[in-house]
Amino acid sequence: MAQMKPLACLLGALLAAPAGAWAQTPAMQPLDTQARNLMWSGHTNAATHTMREYVAQHPGDQTAVLDLARYLTWNGDYAGAKRVLDAHPEATRTSEGQVVLASVLAWGGWIRAAQQVNAAPLAADPDGLLPNYTQAIALRQSARPREALPYVEAVKRARPDGKDARDLERSVRIHTDSFVALGYQRGSDSDDLVSSQPTLRAELAQGEALRWTLELGRWDYRSPLASPFASVAGGRSIAENRGLFGVRYAPSLYTELSAAVGHSSIDGDGLTPWRLGLDQRFSDSFRIDLLADHDRLAASARSVSLGLDRTGIAGHAQWTPDFNWTGDLWLRRNHYSDSNASVGWDAALRRAVVRKPGFMLDLGAITQHLSFDENPGHGYYAPDSYRRYALTVFSYVGLGENAGLSIQAGLGRQRDETFTSWRRANDINASLVVGIFSPWQLSVNAGYSERVLNTGAYEGRTWGLTLTRRF
Repeated sequence: MAQMKPLACLLGALLAAPAGAWAQTPAMQPLDTQARNLMWSGHTNAATHTMREYVAQHPGDQTAVLDLARYLTWNGDYAGAKRVLDAHPEATRTSEGQVVLASVLAWGGWIRAAQQVNAAPLAADPDGLLPNYTQAIALRQSARPREALPYVEAVKRARPDGKDARDLERSVRIHTDSFVALGYQRGSDSDDLVSSQPTLRAELAQGEALRWTLELGRWDYRSPLASPFASVAGGRSIAENRGLFGVRYAPSLYTELSAAVGHSSIDGDGLTPWRLGLDQRFSDSFRIDLLADHDRLAASARSVSLGLDRTGIAGHAQWTPDFNWTGDLWLRRNHYSDSNASVGWDAALRRAVVRKPGFMLDLGAITQHLSFDENPGHGYYAPDSYRRYALTVFSYVGLGENAGLSIQAGLGRQRDETFTSWRRANDINASLVVGIFSPWQLSVNAGYSERVLNTGAYEGRTWGLTLTRRF
């Protein structure tokens, strides 16, 4: 996701620049003045480096300390900004320091802490530009992002027609707007299986807490006639018509409930898929997602044509002890209509390595385990013990203010009870998004995997695109 430049950074650079700075040549200017001039001219990396050097030489200059924290926040390095503030508690305890700290916490996604620190500045200056800006940034990431809108309006009143106010409004709107999205996803693998999934999705916001959801699709599953994954009804393909209607409700800033029910039909068979979900943010550093669902076992044309379905429960816990580290744990238990069952778990840990304007990089590792009670040969991969271990890379490249490219890759090894040795288990996925802050958005994705897939195929490719209209 593209990032806005925090307004506090720009204002801090403007307000702190000495009036006579422009009359001096760069070589004559003190380092802190050079840094502020570099930031004002858009040289954010050079400005941050120069101000860091100055603060190391003048740790008692509270104005420079807070400017350095602002610059790091502007660069997206929230962990670095927090370290600077933690290392200079005298500067952080000032009224201005509290404003800067609240901004860092808000941009880093620590909603509770940001609101707590921002409470005093907001109470002291209810119409103030920076306290309202910070409040909007924090609330847009909550389960009730529409609560950010009054603070957006306050920022617009404080800075009429300002670019920063417009950027803030656009960044909040992508969380609050209703939308309609038409997507298409296609996958193929080394077993010559092909899936085609055109889908129309919509979300309609009603009030601050309620959203109605809709999903319609006509999905197609294809395989060679001689394949063990071919439809038992004959023919190369089998089509599924499906639709789900649901609701999402947020009773608080930190809790979201969801439910959906619908109908899925293939020739000669109907099914009622459903989903129930809970997303709970227990603290700024710990949240869980729970999902119970019932749907078709759509691994291949064979599993679909057999009318197989699954009922499962899944959980995801995420731990973010600070702005550098993120840990994830996924658990899932499925029961299938052919009397089979499976249990799987994934654990991942990653660290933020680079945070710069227009570029972010995380490195990490993941382990995955999956096991089934039996392998009935009904058109889906059912190992007794599948294991995968991999190193992971997550990166984001900003392509201007309204477009971005994200790339995820894994380098690993995998094995199940049928392998005579460990095999490669590498993958890469890329997603290009154009129109991030616009009413119209186009997303294009592509991926390649050497991992064992739904049917046991060793290689797979996917690509897709989604056109979204917000309103």
